[in-house]
Amino acid sequence: MLKNEIKIIDKADKKELINRLSKIEGQIRAIIHMIEREESCDNVIHQLAAVRQALHKTFTNLVSKILLSNCCLKIKEKEDEEIKRKILIVSSLIEKYL
Repeated sequence: MLKNEIKIIDKADKKELINRLSKIEGQIRAIIHMIEREESCDNVIHQLAAVRQALHKTFTNLVSKILLSNCCLKIKEKEDEEIKRKILIVSSLIEKYL
């Protein structure tokens, strides 16, 4: 149903998304090293919470950009049915992953 229905984002947003995910990847690698060094559970949990928050922020940012680029900007073009359909698709994405 959702495959190829919605384009992800433009080049600038894509670069920003990749940069955010790369930072999160670095945080996860650091957590792995913390676990290997047997650091305190409190420190590991604190870092895991930070990663979870970063992923949540990245997710909501991406959904917002998708919604804006695929739905809201088309309002000017008076494509009401298309807008409704895409909003339903984005809503199902949010429902599925939150």
